[in-house]
Amino acid sequence: MPNKKSIDSFLSNIIEISILMILFCLPFSKTVVEICSTVAIVAFFAKKIFIERSIKLKVDRKVLIALFLFVLFNAISISNSQYVHLSLRALFSKTLQWVLLFIIVADTIKTPERLRRVFITMVFSVILIMTDAVYQMYFTGIDFLHYPNRYPAFHYYHRFHEPDNMFLVSAYPTASFPFPGDFAAWLNVYFFTFLLVTISKLRKKKNIRILAVALCILLAFFLYLCASQGALVGSVFSVALMLAVYRRKIIRPFVVALVIIIAIISLVPHLRVLFKEEMLDVGASVSDRMNMWSTGWRIFKRHPLIGNGVNTFFQHFREFRTDEFQYKRGSYAHNCFLQMAADIGVFGLAAFLAFAFFVITTSIKNSIKKLSMFRESFVFGLSLGLLAFLAHSFFDTNLYSLNLSALFWLGMGLVAGLGRGANETP
Repeated sequence: MPNKKSIDSFLSNIIEISILMILFCLPFSKTVVEICSTVAIVAFFAKKIFIERSIKLKVDRKVLIALFLFVLFNAISISNSQYVHLSLRALFSKTLQWVLLFIIVADTIKTPERLRRVFITMVFSVILIMTDAVYQMYFTGIDFLHYPNRYPAFHYYHRFHEPDNMFLVSAYPTASFPFPGDFAAWLNVYFFTFLLVTISKLRKKKNIRILAVALCILLAFFLYLCASQGALVGSVFSVALMLAVYRRKIIRPFVVALVIIIAIISLVPHLRVLFKEEMLDVGASVSDRMNMWSTGWRIFKRHPLIGNGVNTFFQHFREFRTDEFQYKRGSYAHNCFLQMAADIGVFGLAAFLAFAFFVITTSIKNSIKKLSMFRESFVFGLSLGLLAFLAHSFFDTNLYSLNLSALFWLGMGLVAGLGRGANETP
């Protein structure tokens, strides 16, 4: 008969393995994310109820209050929903799932050993996805992680005034993601995490630093190839914050790296053309976004305080749009915060922003002042990546993609848990 301690250890291992599986597989398997999230939730509550006999959570009280209000306003918004079945399904299968995943990760991943396993999992995940991206971009045009329905490289077409007047610009990498913007959002989170690890003190583990530098270069290269202007805005925002904190330590290597990057873009024809045609040509993108935001704003104004109902924006967009696709095709707002406000109101949006603010500011403050060098760099780097992710979300659909939602809530759990941890280094 297993004793209480062995059962506790078994459940703890199940929770941790589920978290690591989500972290590794989220770029290419929604099924694994869903299954492992469910397993982690069941194991977590079993541990709390039957072993610890307490539901006390190791999460900051302000964060828990913000999360409670976020869930509450998601639920209240259903009173305005014209699609109650969609709203109820989203409340339980999305909102509660992600909030519980955050709490589980923050409550579980706190020790140096678990941080080490998280970092190793991230390294192997990056190696796999970068291999897939190279394979897709330079060898076959399709990824190898989705068989038989493999994702092709994304082909973008410029559209002029006539519907039939289009021409192919280029192919952009997506790796295991459906769109370059999704891939770029994932790249930003990992890029800043590994970038900060490269400047940490790894107790003479130069091989880890070399690996992190190599992965940073590869991540930055594909981030550029994605040509996602929203992702680059997020990158610039996080780089500015990083320079403000580490200005004396990294300003010189940053300037050298910037000069090298500019030289490479200038000398390589494909990169130079990409910069001229995509990075500087923002007119079409801005026009598309403004049209979608205008429609989203009109949806928001129907019920600004408590929203039109969680998970109803896509349906309302189909009704509110004024072009030839009215009543035929829905869409996302391509502004997660506007869409969230339209769905759950300004109170729900405020609760979400308060949650993000409390988690990230607390983690950054602690990582700068209190934590040891590896953990400090990891937490600060991941926080910068999540800030870039959120800035990018102002122009895209990051928080409404299952893969990227899992990345965001799991990442927030990591910085919340590790950001409040003891001063220990793996």
